[in-house]
Amino acid sequence: MSVTGCLELLTRQVMCAEFSQCYNDVSFCLWTDGSELTQSEAQSACQQRTSFLPRITNISIQTKLRGFGFAASDSLGLYYNYIWIDVKAVDINDFHWIDGSPLAG
Repeated sequence: MSVTGCLELLTRQVMCAEFSQCYNDVSFCLWTDGSELTQSEAQSACQQRTSFLPRITNISIQTKLRGFGFAASDSLGLYYNYIWIDVKAVDINDFHWIDGSPLAG
């Protein structure tokens, strides 16, 4: 099941529910429409918005991303149990960015 946050009443279209937040101290903005997508679909959705999946490079970004998930859940009235990030595990101790480059640090 996919939740898009979009509603259509009769034949009249309405705007999709969206939630976004910018964080000047770490220089990025996060956005969601509440969709539950696969990693590949999420990556494509970001690319269509000339954006990319979030990259956690320090504890400040990790904290902002966690807070964003809770705030988006409250705002959209949905339960989020995950957020896709731009990194993947090759095995239990070997992580890589989605483009295949090694995750350092």
